[in-house]
Amino acid sequence: MRKALIPVMVLFLLVMGVFTAAAVNETGNNSSVNNTSTPRGGVVQPLSLWSSVTVEPSTISLGTVPPDGIERSYPDAVTATVNYIIAGGDTLSVRASGNLVNTANSSLTIPLSNFKFSTPSLSKRPFTTSNQVIMTYSGFIGSSSVPLSLYITVPTYTDPGTYSTTLIYTST
Repeated sequence: MRKALIPVMVLFLLVMGVFTAAAVNETGNNSSVNNTSTPRGGVVQPLSLWSSVTVEPSTISLGTVPPDGIERSYPDAVTATVNYIIAGGDTLSVRASGNLVNTANSSLTIPLSNFKFSTPSLSKRPFTTSNQVIMTYSGFIGSSSVPLSLYITVPTYTDPGTYSTTLIYTST
């Protein structure tokens, strides 16, 4: 599987979520999401000649997320699109690199289980470090898209800061 990455931040090459948590006495935090994609060539997968993944928007603001333990939702926040030539039951998957980590102090984290997604055909589930299939596609030449809704819960008493993780989209 050949992978190509789109830089999404100066300090992070593959950042899907950037979240800021606020202290209890603060009103909230700013959040943004950056997306990456992973194209694949036909040398690895004999049923598919070529595929390319794009994720839009490449950066999205999730606004202020207070550390109150309440889940916030962002319906259809991201759209992942696969362009392909000769695909037969191929899949688009997503995985995360790990917990959301404070960019100023890596010892501060938000559990990855607090960051979730859903699609029109998949119920809400947490991101994991393993590939999770979000779409299957087939055809001679074409394009297939899937919107992802995002959900984040910042635990109470989370230290303020910018928290990030990397999401990787892979077509196989």
